[in-house]
Amino acid sequence: MSPRAPARRAAAAALAALAGLAPAGARAQGQVYDPEPPPDSAYVRFVNALGEEVALRPAFMPALRLGTRPEERVTVYNVAPRVSGGREIVVEASAGRRSARVVLHLQPKSFNTVLLQASADGGIAATPLTDPVDFNRARARLSFYNVAGCADASVLLAPDGPAVFPGPVASGAMATRTVQPVTAELRVGCAGAAAPDVKLEGLEAGGMYSLWLLRPEGQGLVAFIGRDATARWRN
Repeated sequence: MSPRAPARRAAAAALAALAGLAPAGARAQGQVYDPEPPPDSAYVRFVNALGEEVALRPAFMPALRLGTRPEERVTVYNVAPRVSGGREIVVEASAGRRSARVVLHLQPKSFNTVLLQASADGGIAATPLTDPVDFNRARARLSFYNVAGCADASVLLAPDGPAVFPGPVASGAMATRTVQPVTAELRVGCAGAAAPDVKLEGLEAGGMYSLWLLRPEGQGLVAFIGRDATARWRN
């Protein structure tokens, strides 16, 4: 055997490992990647815009509670399997003495945000929004949701502009754009009032983030930002 053969084999193994082609790496692929949900699945997250804790009982996942602190108000995206064919997805919601039966109709492979707000009669209203699925590895994606009940929400670079999103965002609607992973102060408001400024920081290229504007049942405006996440699918 040539004395250079072991060195050549070692170099080839190192190159294959860097390229993800080593046999051991191939065998481990099934352990590295999360399991895939059924192809006719959708993804759903819930947002508590009420002034009190909300209890949810979705038909497709265990019961959960959404609190009133910013980090407690928004769930991760969860998988709702087998949504094709117009299947009804039922969610039972309750907050204090209020309750509601929410029926969702979702499209396969869609991402959806369900806004839980006070209804005109004092109950619980659910507004489903279909979220964009575009993705840019070089930039971060920022989505803005107006859940404050006003018709002209805006996001400015503090203290007085320019606007981050073109035009006002209507109540119960959202806007989205890609941004460079920068640090900034955002001023979010509507109807002549503004929430305390929000620090935009820690963004990563390829990351997806949501900015929320709430007025929990007539209280002061609240704005906060969080990174979007999806729960791991479990059979």
